[in-house]
Amino acid sequence: MKKYFDTFLLFGSLGLLVIWVDQFIYKGVDMKDCYFFLMFAIAGFLTYLFRRGQKKMDADKTKEEAPKKSMEARLKANYGKKKKKS
Repeated sequence: MKKYFDTFLLFGSLGLLVIWVDQFIYKGVDMKDCYFFLMFAIAGFLTYLFRRGQKKMDADKTKEEAPKKSMEARLKANYGKKKKKS
């Protein structure tokens, strides 16, 4: 569900930016009448970047918290059981 929200947030922000470009540059509307499109687009992009950074930080934190096996434990797990030759 979070992926969908992030996707909608990103493309919604892009849509608002396109609307602002259309209004301000191509149709010649005053800046005071279309300023909110630009501000909502920037706010959406910044929110998207913040959420993406939070996800990366959480992923790194869970990676670091995973207990690492000692060298002896790994060797016993891999080479502890010897196969009998038939």
